[in-house]
Amino acid sequence: MSESKPQSGEAQQSPAPRKRRGKKMFLLLGVVVVLGGGAGAAWQLVPGVADKVHAMIGHHDQVAAAVSSRPVFIDLPEMALTLPNGGHPRQMRIKLSVELAPGASEQQATDALSPRVYDALLTYLRTLQDGEVDGGLGLDRLRADLYRRLELVVGPGVLKDVLITSLVMA
Repeated sequence: MSESKPQSGEAQQSPAPRKRRGKKMFLLLGVVVVLGGGAGAAWQLVPGVADKVHAMIGHHDQVAAAVSSRPVFIDLPEMALTLPNGGHPRQMRIKLSVELAPGASEQQATDALSPRVYDALLTYLRTLQDGEVDGGLGLDRLRADLYRRLELVVGPGVLKDVLITSLVMA
């Protein structure tokens, strides 16, 4: 009978190693979760990490497709002009960047820098009245009008957006 029943000393010794093993497993699981979370955050938040990982594991074709789908921006030179202001002229300096639509060709990109583009922009900008550019809503209207006029000059489907990178009114 004594062989079938565990002694009181044996019963107390077997739970102790399980607690140690449980603590080690819990600590190991915590380290894995922290490292996995850090890797996932780096994958999503740090630019270029996903491309480098794909290149390391052999997904070169996907990396090339991802690189080609990045937006293409063309910076236009700064324009300085005088605005009519009811007899009190104001000076405006504006710098724009044009984002090309995905799939736009090299020829369409060079057309975006043509003298016709500058002529269309200057013709529109010189007609602005005082107060039309003031405030956030005025800048949104200005961007929308610039986009519409540029799209008329370079053609539909070439531009994705017009960005105002610098605007000074004096």
